[in-house]
Amino acid sequence: NHLGLSTHDVLAAAGTKWNFLGFEPGLVGGHCIGVDPFYLAHLASEMGHHPEVILAGRKINDGMAEFIAGRIGERLSEAPGSSQATRILVLGLTFKENVPDLRNTKVVDLISALKAQGHDVDVHDAIADATEAERLFGLTLLDGLDGSEPYDSVIGAVCHDDYAAFSNDTLTLMVKPDGLIVDLKGMWRALDLGSDVKRMEI
Repeated sequence: NHLGLSTHDVLAAAGTKWNFLGFEPGLVGGHCIGVDPFYLAHLASEMGHHPEVILAGRKINDGMAEFIAGRIGERLSEAPGSSQATRILVLGLTFKENVPDLRNTKVVDLISALKAQGHDVDVHDAIADATEAERLFGLTLLDGLDGSEPYDSVIGAVCHDDYAAFSNDTLTLMVKPDGLIVDLKGMWRALDLGSDVKRMEI
């Protein structure tokens, strides 16, 4: 990020090596990576060993939502009229793509961090259960996406097939001119969104 390089470009270059494993950064939720390492870390601590690598990985992953929200806030503050209330649409709430499971999702941490900055945040998920989202997080999911009220920023948080299939027009209709499209998963990299839209990846 400090070098101004796209993580996706770096991974693509590294992927030219035959034995490279392309692990992507992002909002790593779920149970396997988000919770299970703490069991091993706890046991290691009981045995007198401090598992620095495991805990360092968890510290980084657990801080990603705040880091991403901070970068989004910085980009939005550069826009004309940034002193006004900023409307943000988050696409995707589940812990990973194409599953309806909301447990241990890190997207909710991103939403909370954005709201703490003072942004007005709407959330849509193509496959999540709206009743479950309300019960677990107190979030009311949008019923649909009609583009009638464009947002200052649209964040692609989860790479559901429905979102990955968006066309240029579908996506740009959701955001105001000079708005910010945040593509956390790189699912819209191939789209030509034009010069009226700003883009951001991690």
